[in-house]
Amino acid sequence: MRQGQHRVLQGHPWVFQGEFQDLPEDMAPGEIVQVADARGRLVGSGYANPASSILVRILTRGDREPDQEWAQERLRAAVAMRRQDLTDTADMRLVHAEADGLPGLVLERMAGYAVVSPDTLGAQEVLLPWLFDDIKALGPEGVVLRAVSPSRQHEGLGLELRMLAGDPPKGPVEVHEEGVVYLVDLLGGQKTGHYFDQRRNRARVGALSAGRRVLDVFSYTGGFALHAALGGASHVTAIDSSREALSALSRNAERNAASIEAREENAFDALRALSQARERFDMVVLDPPPFARGRGHLPAALRAYKEVNLRAMRLLPRGGILCTASCSHAVSGDDFLGAVRAAAADAGFSGRILGAYGADGDHPVRVEIPETDYLHCLMLEKE
Repeated sequence: MRQGQHRVLQGHPWVFQGEFQDLPEDMAPGEIVQVADARGRLVGSGYANPASSILVRILTRGDREPDQEWAQERLRAAVAMRRQDLTDTADMRLVHAEADGLPGLVLERMAGYAVVSPDTLGAQEVLLPWLFDDIKALGPEGVVLRAVSPSRQHEGLGLELRMLAGDPPKGPVEVHEEGVVYLVDLLGGQKTGHYFDQRRNRARVGALSAGRRVLDVFSYTGGFALHAALGGASHVTAIDSSREALSALSRNAERNAASIEAREENAFDALRALSQARERFDMVVLDPPPFARGRGHLPAALRAYKEVNLRAMRLLPRGGILCTASCSHAVSGDDFLGAVRAAAADAGFSGRILGAYGADGDHPVRVEIPETDYLHCLMLEKE
């Protein structure tokens, strides 16, 4: 290992193809390999995938070999942390991949089902077999494989959506969050899942919504819109370009007896039209999908964040609140704040930052892995 050595020695688990000086010719996908530094000193061991730009993801440090016992220890530690910190719900993310020392493996519990998402070849071929019995114990109703992340294509993997154990749910299951019930189709398409990372931020919006006219842009299945409606908003409008997501939103609204006006529109076009029509909302929520999948897309992503925030700011009267978020791994908190400040300057927006938030506690952030700090949410009030 040569380039990137400093980062890896500090605890980052990713070792890229170009960072190796010597490679065995017969390295097999999913093989456990040892990684040494430029002086030949053992760094640790991890699983390999020659088809991926990240050739090795380190699992253990020093001379400990990763095995089933090690993986079970990591899983138990991850679950114990959630049980200590998140005592108000059973529905949550139980394993957050690299942040819990299990690279590429995401595990969630929803309505008694364990929902597992192996986003790398090593997670699917190595970690999942080691942990399968333990995962079944965490999901008494069954185990669902939701391998639908676009990142799988970079690992040479296809998409999969099926039961691994137990009987399939007869319909959407109920996921409970801060007094809101979401109907989630575990075996449905990629557009009808559920994201736990914004749980506390959705509750913050709900707490500020009473009597306000609220606009939820990039609404997906209605997370923020539902909290706003149940929080006493005078009117809630939700905008998303996905018909499938809006259908799920309508089902969620009916289940929660919430009144939400849903519009199937392109978010940028809708914001532009609302601004030109001089519409006003007391609160605007922006929770878009990732605008940047990698550092190469960063300039375009920052332009997009600036534009969408500028449009939203122009819809707010004095005292209006903007809740704006970025979930792009390539966009740092400083990057995002810079884009929002640039939008404010162009929009003539003056106000204070009520809060800056990240993901909820079941999405831990590791100091040595900057990529785990991916969700940035700002709450601003216009003066």
